[in-house]
Amino acid sequence: MHSLILFCFALVLTITPAFAVLEIPNAQPKVGAEQWKVVLDSTWSGLKKRNIDNCQYEGLICRPKSETPGDAVSEGVGYGMLLALYSDDQTYFDKIYTASKKYYLNACNGWRKPANGGNTESGSASDADEDIGAALIFADKLQKKGIWETSSINYATEAQGVLDCIHNYIRPDGGFPPGNSWDPGYNVGYFSPAWYRIFKKFDSNSGHDWQKVIDKSYSVIEATSSYDIGMVPDWSGHDGAMGGGGYNTYLSGKAFFKDAIRVLWRIANDAIWFDEPRAKTFLQNSVKFINEKGGASASNFYQLEGANKGELVPASDKWTDFNGSSNTETWRFRREHSHLTIGQWACAAMAVGDSADKVGFSAEIAKFYDWKNKVDFFGVANDPNPATLEDTLHNEMYFDQFLAWFGVSLMSGTWVNVLDALDNPVENTVGITVEPFPEEVPIFASAKQTTANFSFTQRKTVIEFNSQNANTMWEVRDLKGKLIFSATGKTAVWNSNFNGVVLLNASDGSQKFSQLLTIF
Repeated sequence: MHSLILFCFALVLTITPAFAVLEIPNAQPKVGAEQWKVVLDSTWSGLKKRNIDNCQYEGLICRPKSETPGDAVSEGVGYGMLLALYSDDQTYFDKIYTASKKYYLNACNGWRKPANGGNTESGSASDADEDIGAALIFADKLQKKGIWETSSINYATEAQGVLDCIHNYIRPDGGFPPGNSWDPGYNVGYFSPAWYRIFKKFDSNSGHDWQKVIDKSYSVIEATSSYDIGMVPDWSGHDGAMGGGGYNTYLSGKAFFKDAIRVLWRIANDAIWFDEPRAKTFLQNSVKFINEKGGASASNFYQLEGANKGELVPASDKWTDFNGSSNTETWRFRREHSHLTIGQWACAAMAVGDSADKVGFSAEIAKFYDWKNKVDFFGVANDPNPATLEDTLHNEMYFDQFLAWFGVSLMSGTWVNVLDALDNPVENTVGITVEPFPEEVPIFASAKQTTANFSFTQRKTVIEFNSQNANTMWEVRDLKGKLIFSATGKTAVWNSNFNGVVLLNASDGSQKFSQLLTIF
């Protein structure tokens, strides 16, 4: 036993931890957190493999299925940097940002790199600009706190450049245009007041009025005629009136469709991180609406005006140029109940819903992840229902993956305000422990194992540790040394959801115990 203990501790000390997700203690609402963290790690690996490693432009995030398959857009840069950050993956974070500068998809430059190798299309998309800025600010904090290593990228300097860039094209009244050289109205789904509060705290330029941008964003949201049902249009005028010119203007921009639905995630950040009353009121309208429609199972896209206000988008409407073709094998329905829509509606539930709402959305999106096989994507491999076609052939394997990831990361408690969580540390809360994949078994080959002072018992996907001493310290690490679980007490419960071999360490002050355990 002594040789095993020495071997195990040497292993812990000499091997660098593997990537997983960013673990910062927080008191945010959570549901099924430990299982969802496994899913986040797996799906981030899939995005890297499919969309980054296979992209013809090294480091960019390519869209395998789009109007022009294989292109890359700045939106993907922002999303990719955020996912890399919350996946604790500094290598890919730096890779994506470096590529964005090389191909001019960074802030205030271009918005799209064509699949045919042509020049980057000029004019930035403001949602990408703000996401890139927020990601750089958070990366700077991780580096300053010693969680990330020193990088060749000066995160703080780059972040300030992004803020200077963005503020140059903010409208005089604080309005946030859809791009640095394009102002046809507003894409309300771009509004991200939580980011503007982060910018306000970080920005070294005292002449930048981010509070005005926050207030204008809410005034436009409140002016939309669908505010009462907690939705906004894809596009609005400067006064919040529905419709307006823009990219991908389905139903003339007057639907709660793929652009608009992101407002639920963006506003939920402000509600959860900053307790903003205006955010909570809007999201309460959202949750009330979706609950009246049936709850999580009603997650979808909706119409916003006239007699059809609050009704699903037409069942017959199709996206005919999906994957660059009108071929019947690749077109998509506009109406969509999927990981994308569930993940976004779930953001509202996590911000202002009750426990039943949170559990309901967690269970619903779990239907779109194959836990048994630990796949690396959100979605269903096969969908025999011709009215939905939510299989991997028809899903985008890009935009839908990101929007599902945002919702699930909120469920897991991974998605936190990095500045506040590190500057004002709190004890981590467990949240709701109802598992999204409750029937998945097993953990240990043996249901119960006991030593003189310590024992551990399997209950489905939960392992309970017991000892004779209330001061017992429990620790579980993977074989690369990454701390997976720790607790102090006579009894500790680990919701593991881990496949492979781990090292269990226990100490009660008088005795120590270490054992390699196989979990499968």
